[in-house]
Amino acid sequence: MTEQEVRELFGYNLKRIRKQQKLSQMELANSLDMHFTFISDIENGKKWVSPETIAKITTFLKVEPYQFLLPVDYKPEENPTLKSFSEELDKAFAVVKAHYFLF
Repeated sequence: MTEQEVRELFGYNLKRIRKQQKLSQMELANSLDMHFTFISDIENGKKWVSPETIAKITTFLKVEPYQFLLPVDYKPEENPTLKSFSEELDKAFAVVKAHYFLF
């Protein structure tokens, strides 16, 4: 997978998640104190984001960072192994968060 393909995958999933949450690019951008064209450029694979920006986006949208790198055709309900893996990742992230925030 090329860097451009990773950007496009991240952007596709950002757009998908944003729309699932019924947010416009403008609403998301305003909530994150960003310009809407930056959100558009991310969604179109034209811009990449820093880890800090990924953290802002995932925190606001209440999703885990790995969800932005799932394949376009990923459907956990159709693949029990992937669904189980996804659930295990969610649990692992919860443990890490719990441990991290205790200190």
